[in-house]
Amino acid sequence: MMSGSDQAYYDQEFVPSPVAHGQWMEEIRSYFSNYASRLNLALESTEGKIAELGAGSCGLSLCLSELPNARNIYAVDISLSRMQRMLEFSASILGGKIDMVQTIACDFNGVLPFSDGELDAVVFDAALHHSRSIWGTLTECHRVLRDGGVLIAQREAYLSPLRAASQIKRLLSTPEIAANVSENIYLREQYLYYLAVNGFDAEFIPHSIGWLKKLLKVFNGSLFSDGVLYARKKKARQSMAF
Repeated sequence: MMSGSDQAYYDQEFVPSPVAHGQWMEEIRSYFSNYASRLNLALESTEGKIAELGAGSCGLSLCLSELPNARNIYAVDISLSRMQRMLEFSASILGGKIDMVQTIACDFNGVLPFSDGELDAVVFDAALHHSRSIWGTLTECHRVLRDGGVLIAQREAYLSPLRAASQIKRLLSTPEIAANVSENIYLREQYLYYLAVNGFDAEFIPHSIGWLKKLLKVFNGSLFSDGVLYARKKKARQSMAF
């Protein structure tokens, strides 16, 4: 299933200025550095096959390409033209092994273009909340990951208990909502719940950008939620039956 409004919106998305794009890429790299060594260790003795879903700028895919144990990086997005516009631009800032990144046009709201248990890791950068059915998307991620495979979602959209009303009000005024593009926001606990019921052991790794949020880190989870969702697919004997 392809979502026409989502694809049309991202096909036409503008390319940011070099300064703005540089800041965006550095933020992606900052989050990635928080778990890179752990992911690389998880990829030991595997085929090193990783898919970034909702890849967009391909920034995270380029970061992944530098992991010693990564072998094949699949950048998957509803808009192939956006990835083609952004890949070299992102590489000019982040570096990475651009030849390792294979771009694939696919709406991750539908069936993913991978076999059962084919992948060693599935990652999202500010993308999982765009799913029109987070339950369905995570069910597909569970299918394509091997037992013990890793799912990571960084820079997600989080509702904060102390600011939820204003956050939802702001969300309803975004250009994405006006264009009928899928935009969602969830409590951190909801993300962990969805991962758990779809066969993953999951945790939240706090990570903030900027001095103010670092100073207020005790409020991470109440006033704001910044971090990485890191999950592993349970072994077959532990997993739910789908």
